[in-house]
Parts: sequence; C-alpha cells; structure tokens
Amino acid sequence: MTNLASLVEAIAKQALGGQNGTQQGSTQNQHNQQQNANNAGGLGGILGSVLGNLGGASQQNANTGGGLAGGGLGSILGSVLGQLGGTQSSSNGGGKSALLVAVLPIVLAWIQKQGGLQGALDKLTKSGLGSQAQSWVDPSTTQNQSVQNEQVEQLFDDQEVEQVANQMNEPKQNVYGAIATVLPQIIDSLTPQGQTSNSGEANNDIQNILNSLNIK
Repeated sequence: MTNLASLVEAIAKQALGGQNGTQQGSTQNQHNQQQNANNAGGLGGILGSVLGNLGGASQQNANTGGGLAGGGLGSILGSVLGQLGGTQSSSNGGGKSALLVAVLPIVLAWIQKQGGLQGALDKLTKSGLGSQAQSWVDPSTTQNQSVQNEQVEQLFDDQEVEQVANQMNEPKQNVYGAIATVLPQIIDSLTPQGQTSNSGEANNDIQNILNSLNIK
C-alpha cells in the first residue's frame, strides 16, 4: 500500500479549509488518513464528502457516493473552485492549496503516460532530474529536493497546464509552480519503501484514484 491516497486527501482538506498541516503530517497521521480513505469508499468519496460538508451542488454527489466523478478534469476543478468561492488568487493559503488540487490529475496522468512509476522515474533521470528523483524515493531523506518551474515545463503538456490556468484564473507559471510542489510529494508517497517499493502497486493506486475522479 502506498501513501498516495493519504497525500491527496490531505491536500484536498487543506484546499477546502481542513486541518492545518495535514499535508506534511506524521506517519501516524498518514496512517489515520489512509484509514479514513478506506472508510470513505475511495478518493471520490473523500473529496465528495469534504466538498459536501461545505454545502453547495457537490452535496448531492457526496450523498450518492459519486464523489467528483462525472465530468472529468473540468468538473473536478469546477467543483473545487465553486466551493472555494470561485476563482482565487494563489497569494493566499487557500488559493495555493486549491491549485495543488487542480494539478493532481495532471501529475498522476503524466506518470501513467510514462508507463507507470518506473517509467516516470526513468524520464526524470533522462531529463536531468535524477538526483532530485532519488531524494524523493529515498525514505531516509528528510527533505525532498526541489524542482524548478523551468524543469517541469519540459515534462508536462502545455495545453493541459493552460486549461488549469484558465480554470483557476492563474498565470501558467503558477500552475507549473504547483506541479513542481506536488510532483516530489507524489513520487515520495508512491515509494514508501524506497527502491524496493512495488511499482505495480503504485500504478494500481494511481489508476484507482484517476478512476475515482473519472479521469480516463
């Protein structure tokens, strides 16, 4: 079992006014979040429930167990933005967290496009990010090495980034910055046992989350 669902849940809760600091919580917190994820019926249920707690149109999805599924990336962004009061500037904490939620599907889909976790790590290495990726994988590393916006620009589809930028009313550079923040955390969460982590399990967890969000 990877820590991916726990990470995504924590980011979603931050974006929607949840517990402060859960994104970088302790191992015990991650375990508790994983239990919550299982109890909520998957990530779609988690996000649907969190959104539903704030009222609005997403309450119906939460009640029916639909989560945010139904409209793909645009629907996800619309639901999150709707509950956050429309477009927000990422100069405040809520806006930054909302942007992190918005780029999650892009990052997960990018890993899939590389052929899964191992393919993504190979791509990062070939792109000159081998040392950074190693720090994300190594469980003994206390802090993930950062990656620059210019480096992620070479990896991700500009049209997808522009879609998020338009939906969030943000400059594309802010979206790339969010990807640069989320990418190390996702790779970290997918490799809880470092190099010996199960790539097949990681790929299944990615697919399960994308399925929950109705991302094909």
